[in-house]
Amino acid sequence: MLDGQRLGVKINALRKKSGYSQEKLANMLAISPQAISKWENGHSLPETSLLPVLAQIFNCTIDDIIMPAYILDEKIELEKTSAEELQAERIADQILRKLGEAQMGKPLIGMDDESIVHAIRHTHPNIGNCEVIRGTPSKTDRYTSIHLTVVAPQTEIKLMEKIHSPGDKELYHYQVVAGYTRNVPQIFHMDMDKGVLLMEDLNEGYVHGNHFNEDNDSGAYVRENYHALLQATAKFHAAFMDNNDAFRQIGLDWRLESRENLLAHINGMEKDFQNYRTAEETGKIPKVWNSFENTIEWGKLDYFQIAIDRLRENYVGLIDSRFTPSKHLTVVHGDLHPGNMFLSKTSKTVKFIDMEAVRMGIGTEDLAMLLALHIAPNKKQALPLLQVYHNGLCETIKDYPFELLVSDYQLSIMEAMFYTIRLLNSGIYDFSMRDRAMEAFETFVLDKV
Repeated sequence: MLDGQRLGVKINALRKKSGYSQEKLANMLAISPQAISKWENGHSLPETSLLPVLAQIFNCTIDDIIMPAYILDEKIELEKTSAEELQAERIADQILRKLGEAQMGKPLIGMDDESIVHAIRHTHPNIGNCEVIRGTPSKTDRYTSIHLTVVAPQTEIKLMEKIHSPGDKELYHYQVVAGYTRNVPQIFHMDMDKGVLLMEDLNEGYVHGNHFNEDNDSGAYVRENYHALLQATAKFHAAFMDNNDAFRQIGLDWRLESRENLLAHINGMEKDFQNYRTAEETGKIPKVWNSFENTIEWGKLDYFQIAIDRLRENYVGLIDSRFTPSKHLTVVHGDLHPGNMFLSKTSKTVKFIDMEAVRMGIGTEDLAMLLALHIAPNKKQALPLLQVYHNGLCETIKDYPFELLVSDYQLSIMEAMFYTIRLLNSGIYDFSMRDRAMEAFETFVLDKV
């Protein structure tokens, strides 16, 4: 049987851990705050239909909520296996309830069908009667995403609904960025309190940039349009360059707030490299991982220490000359790899997704991720693309010479090198990215042919 007092204590603990007041939780569940209070005081129990909702809100399982509150009636000595079977039946019942409600257009968290249709009528006022078809939800640590199709007699509209976990910054970043640039998916609805984002689904009508190195039509299309990717990146950065209003909303990244912070950041990168080098030298790094072969040239590992020394010498000085006065700074995407870029099949329009890492910084931070670590590591490949970027930037920004861009890019290459080290240390053995970073350093910083 379920002990109401124990269940109340558990709900109270989970609510506080998630940072919600009773009023906030009640609003998310569409019930009264008094009902939450009664649960936590053990005076009543939640309806079973609300258990899956609570599990999503608290980012846990139904089992995590109810099992600490479950006690066996001492007069009925149930075997452990029987209790587990009953528990499994209860959970299965909740899952069926959840699926049934979603199929009826009443998702437990997120937008119902009526709200979705209302949101898109602002841009499609003549859509008429329509139906919302939902895909299977996909869950990550940060959010749940659902592909939606709004079907009307004359058209179909592909949408993506994202329901963010509490504390996820991406939704706020989308709100800020969308106020300055159209290089993001069209947003139809945003609810900061509930963490809900409804936007266009770019999987229709666009080519995903992660095909850039594949031998197929999509890969060829992306490679043919690298200039469009760089022009869009320039347009994105130009919208925020030295924009104090945007900076107030985003804030300076912690590592750029002081010389001490930046030195601590560089020291951390050096420690990461030392840990990696030790693992490599002691045979703890595999020689093959998935499709990646570890063909390390041992002498080139010294590049990382050279990069650390140059960053200490040249990067830290920019705190006083560039970062504190916010000169030639912008808002950067922060994770601008090809997988976060979509290229229109018809208009060459480029849109960026995944705004979790958005921050203030140097525009070349994005360029190093995109070029040095992915599409153009070699200086011979990268220079023409940097020129395309610079030309696009100079359409609105007049005092950022190409020589300064190249200098900034060299610093960003050196910092990006250690992103690949963090991946290796975390067990993601993408040796090709590490090798591209070393090639960029060798040809663009050391200026070796």
